[in-house]
Amino acid sequence: FINKNKFKNELIYRLVINHGAVMAFKDINIIGSKWIEENGARVLDVEESHALIMAAGYLKHSSLEGVYFRGQSRMYSEQRPSLYRGIDGDNGRSNRERNMNAKINEYRDACPAFSKFGEYAAEPLLQHYGLQTTWLDLVDNIWVALWFACFEAKSTKDGHFLHFQKRVINEENKFAYIYLIGVDLDRRKKSKPGYWNGDNTELVDLRIAAPPYFLRPHAQHGLLFRCKGVEGGRVLDYSKQVRGIVRIPLEKAFDWLGSAHTVGIHSLFPPAFYDNGYKILLQSGVPFEKNNTGIGGVQLIGA
Repeated sequence: FINKNKFKNELIYRLVINHGAVMAFKDINIIGSKWIEENGARVLDVEESHALIMAAGYLKHSSLEGVYFRGQSRMYSEQRPSLYRGIDGDNGRSNRERNMNAKINEYRDACPAFSKFGEYAAEPLLQHYGLQTTWLDLVDNIWVALWFACFEAKSTKDGHFLHFQKRVINEENKFAYIYLIGVDLDRRKKSKPGYWNGDNTELVDLRIAAPPYFLRPHAQHGLLFRCKGVEGGRVLDYSKQVRGIVRIPLEKAFDWLGSAHTVGIHSLFPPAFYDNGYKILLQSGVPFEKNNTGIGGVQLIGA
C-alpha cells in the first residue's frame, strides 16, 4: 500500500502506481551516486560521469520499451509539449492545434522540399526549428541531453531571435537534470521511415524521416515523441512516460562536457550556411507568429 500523501508531487505518485520500471530503477545502487528526494520525487543524484552512463544504461537494458533522454535545467511537475503550455481545456487546445496546422500548411506550400519526405515528419521537423507543436524533444545521446541541461535559451520578447548561453551557477541554480522517457517501439511502419506508432506513444526519429540537408536534427541526435490521443482529443501532459530522473551538480556537468567542438552551440545549431534546410525555412517568407499566439515559427538562432 502506498500512501498518496507521502508524495508532494502528483507526477511521482502516478509514476510509482502505474509504472513498474520506476520502482525497479529506484532500487539500483551505483558507485558515485545516491538517492535523494527533491520536490517529492525520488531522484538519482550523480557525482561521477560513469554513474550517469550506468544509470541511463540500466533502464535501456531492463526496459521492454525504448528509453531516451531529455535534458532540463530544473524539475517540472509536468512534461507538456510547447503547444500546450499555458492553456487548459478543449477550447484552448483546439485553437492552438488549428493555428499550428495552418502554419504547417504555409510552410508546405512555400517550401517544395517538404514534398521530398513524408507528411508525418513535417510537424516534428518544424518543432526542431522553433514551431510550437504537439511533440516533445528527446535525444539518444546522453551528452547532448546533458548539454541542453547545462545551457539556457534567451530570446527576444516575441521569441523570434534566440541564443544559448551557459547557465550561471548559484544557490538557486546549481543542478542539471536528465529525464529518462519511455516510448513504444513495438510497431515500425515501412511506409513511414523513422516512425513508430505504439499503443501509448508515437515516436519520430528525424535522422531517418528527414533528409540530411535539414542538418539540425541530425546534429542533435533528434527524436520526438507524443502521447497518443484519448477520446475527445490529445492529452496536454506527457509526464506519464517519465521513467526516472537523474540530477547532476552543474559544476561537474560543465567539467564532463569540457570544450568539445561536437557538443557546442555551433555544432548543435548549425548556421544556415551549413544547414540548407534551415536556410530554406528562413527564406520561405512564412511569417513568424509572436509568442503570445502559442505558435511561434522558425527562430533565428545566434550560433
